[in-house]
Amino acid sequence: MMVAEFSYLAATLAYATVLVLTLFLWRGRLQGGWLLLALGLMVVWSGYLGLNSGGERLGIPGSEEPDPNQFFLEIVRDAGWVMLLWRLHASNQDVGTRNFWSSRWLWGFFPLLIVLLLGSLLQFSLGESGRFLPASLTLMSPFMLVILALILLEQWYRNIPREQRWSVKFFCVGTAVVFGYDFLLYSEALLFNRVDATLWQVRGFVCALMAPLLAVSIARNKGGDRQLHLSHRAVFFSTGLFLAGIYLLVMSMVGYYLRWFESSQGSAVRVVFIVVALSLLCLLVGSGRFRSIVAVWVSKHFLSYKYDYRVEWMKANERFSALPLDNFYYEQLIQGMADPLDSLGGILWVREGGEFVVKGWSSVKPLSNLSSREDGALLDFCQESGWVIEVPEYLAAPAHYGDLQIADRLLEGQQLWLLVPLLHQGALHGLVGLAHPRAERTLNWEDHDLLKALGSQLAALITLRDTTEQLAATHQFEAYYRFSAFVVHDIKNVVAQLSMVAKNAERHKRNPEFVDDTLETLDNAVQRMNRMLSQLKQQGVLAARAEIVNALDIARAVVQNQKDQLPKVELVIPEGPAAALKLKTERDKLVSVLGHLVQNAQEATPAEGFVRLLVDNRDGMAIFSVMDNGCGMSEQFQRERLFKPFDTTKGRAGMGIGVYETRQFVVQNQGSLEVSSAPGQGSEFRVALPAYEIHGGLEAETGKAV
Repeated sequence: MMVAEFSYLAATLAYATVLVLTLFLWRGRLQGGWLLLALGLMVVWSGYLGLNSGGERLGIPGSEEPDPNQFFLEIVRDAGWVMLLWRLHASNQDVGTRNFWSSRWLWGFFPLLIVLLLGSLLQFSLGESGRFLPASLTLMSPFMLVILALILLEQWYRNIPREQRWSVKFFCVGTAVVFGYDFLLYSEALLFNRVDATLWQVRGFVCALMAPLLAVSIARNKGGDRQLHLSHRAVFFSTGLFLAGIYLLVMSMVGYYLRWFESSQGSAVRVVFIVVALSLLCLLVGSGRFRSIVAVWVSKHFLSYKYDYRVEWMKANERFSALPLDNFYYEQLIQGMADPLDSLGGILWVREGGEFVVKGWSSVKPLSNLSSREDGALLDFCQESGWVIEVPEYLAAPAHYGDLQIADRLLEGQQLWLLVPLLHQGALHGLVGLAHPRAERTLNWEDHDLLKALGSQLAALITLRDTTEQLAATHQFEAYYRFSAFVVHDIKNVVAQLSMVAKNAERHKRNPEFVDDTLETLDNAVQRMNRMLSQLKQQGVLAARAEIVNALDIARAVVQNQKDQLPKVELVIPEGPAAALKLKTERDKLVSVLGHLVQNAQEATPAEGFVRLLVDNRDGMAIFSVMDNGCGMSEQFQRERLFKPFDTTKGRAGMGIGVYETRQFVVQNQGSLEVSSAPGQGSEFRVALPAYEIHGGLEAETGKAV
């Protein structure tokens, strides 16, 4: 199939599609009849040319084999569009319109056009004998119609109210390009007294590329309740095809002018130019940033609404419903919010107790956790208003956000673009910080509404994951409690046996030493078993009785309980005047969880190393820091395994619930647990709990190690 045939048949298909769209949307409207006529003529004209443009035959005046039918269709097509533009222009009652129709030159234009048409008909009717007439006489007729169409189009657009131009500007652009290309074609033909074959062959492609623009305007001006429209994806790809066509057209025109160099160097330059042009096009099409810029431009200028909400909602559901509960769960949540705005990634904070912990990040540097102590203003603002915070706007005009204060560490490097609160049932469950998009964009109400909807969905998903994890942990603890019940049962039997032995031992009073030793041993065994039995029973008690305790007393009790294990624990108290910290919590539980941390530090540290327990007061929080110079932990271990219940590296010697139990206790008491560790450099666990009361001095113990 030749280029000209393919070109005009593509135009036939494109305008036939627009014709069907117009039939559906513009039925019963006066301008719709004229538009249907113009589009129908375009389909007939392009179809005839597509079926009769084989070989080198152009079939128009100025070529070796002029075709009267083709000339007739050229005139009729242009006349149909002139009548449409005239009807649109006449329907405008603006003063400028009336002045245009009263212009004298316009009424002198029509007689001249009629004379030229009669001359063209005379030339065709004379056949071979009509060759004495110049070809330019026949080319002037369609040329004059093209000029008239461009004048009517410009005047119509000029006199449309500015606020109404958005609905017709794509119709004007598409029509202007079609007739502007014809103006170029006929101007070149009149200048050189011939029609350029390349321009004639590409003409159909140009017309086809303008069809989507006409479709957008027709959809924008639809009447009644008919809801046929172009999807965002279709408009985007049509626009991409249009831009690629314009690019190739420009490159073709440049290549055409390179043909003027008839030397071998000229041919070489033309080949190199074509290769470079195609390579550049491939780079642009493959560039994510370029596609993003095009998508933003299309959304801003082509579409009534920026988002196709049905598509966005389906994409979000498809993404989130298939998320596995693995280590990349939170990163996928971030990307699900970032993709609709073409953001590169972001960071997610999730609420745990009294702080918001970083759960995942993508394409940004990880930031520290958010706490009510340092970031209270930000968290309160998100909780109360639910606003999406635009960081650049906050930096430029902080007054727009009232009393909001964002910590400098979150603004460092300006890597965050948006802060989106995750609200569920009126509570703030998390916060997402999105990175800047590939292409700069301005947010409007649609973006904010979409982000709020996605934020609510993410909050629900986070809540669902937390509930799932809690249920899984509950099932594990149920198994543990069942195991404890069996242990209790066995211990009861042992206690009963030992008690029986103790009672039967009275028969051997004749040997006082034997009897005394036996009774003492049995009594100690009974007491020991009873204590173990009591402790195992208390593991199932969920309600804890809080009491006011002294932080230093707690620390001393921990050191005392761990005194038999190496290395010895040093109790460190800050230098200078301090306060006697008091907390309201369950004493035995706090001693137990701190004892877990100290015992883990001792087991990870050689005997010649050190383990320190530091007690401090900072911003109304009691800080217990357990430090050692043992083997340390990798970042992956801390992230994936440290806080998981029943996950231990001690084999059968441990049950893997020590650190998990510590964290649960801290969270329940509105505190925080921080870990700093590296392989070969030791570890530090910092437990922060709200102080209940501060008074008095530390007497002689300040600054000494126990």
